[in-house]
Amino acid sequence: MLLLAAHLSRNLTLTEWMDPSIEDESRPFERNPAWNLYAPDGPKPPYSAEFVAEFRQRQIARNRRITKWVKEQLAELKAQGLENHERCFTVQGTMADPRWLDPAVDPNDREPGHCMLGDPFVVNDGPVGLARFTTLRSWLSQWSYDDSNADGLKCAARISGPMLVIENSADDACTPSHAARLMAAASRCEIEHRLIQGANHYYFGQPELAQQAAEAVRDWVKKQG
Repeated sequence: MLLLAAHLSRNLTLTEWMDPSIEDESRPFERNPAWNLYAPDGPKPPYSAEFVAEFRQRQIARNRRITKWVKEQLAELKAQGLENHERCFTVQGTMADPRWLDPAVDPNDREPGHCMLGDPFVVNDGPVGLARFTTLRSWLSQWSYDDSNADGLKCAARISGPMLVIENSADDACTPSHAARLMAAASRCEIEHRLIQGANHYYFGQPELAQQAAEAVRDWVKKQG
């Protein structure tokens, strides 16, 4: 098993990036300034451990509210005899993680005020954000905190073969806790952990570091033979 700059899974990563200042999905641009990282009068770094913990709980609560609504929509369709029908919807506010603004939260060598897609303030509501456009069943399959089967931590616990984990020290998407939690969950594996110093998530502008990662994979695969 190879994990290269790997995130926890779509449902867990999205949840950690969701903007908890959105408290009503029907009015996504009316936001609670107490939890809006990008509001002029919103919370400013450095963030306390207590703030981050409450922020995380509110992110999970938002994900669960969307899941509840999705299940209600599916139930309504079924009640109308439309059980094979689908509905699409958008999800605003999906790049609001204290890590992007406070480098002391899950620290590594990443650039503060930046994420893998650029300025997190812009990306939070930009057209290419995670789960920006989705469907009812796609939400449950990929994005639901509780319902997705593609949960990296649960899946890692079932892996028993050798594992190579390549972590990038300046990763601006998958910060160190991702690799750490995945390795901790993969308790049945023989794990080799490699750190590519200075590498960002996509190796943008870093062909030599991408080469290092590729060579690490090559060498590890040879050893498995």
